[in-house]
Amino acid sequence: MKVKYLGETRNFQTVKGGEKKIDNGMELECMEKEYQSQAVVRVVLDTGEHVKIKRSELQRV
Repeated sequence: MKVKYLGETRNFQTVKGGEKKIDNGMELECMEKEYQSQAVVRVVLDTGEHVKIKRSELQRV
């Protein structure tokens, strides 16, 4: 499912250890089951990398 990041622009650490900058309003992909059941959601960036973000900073699109 698609979600939109609503937090402030900042760098996040990817699951593999790198860093990615995520901007406010950026659209991301995540699993719907994980979005509904977890406080921290693993989202997929356009590059295919995974980043963990608090659900409170995400909004369904």
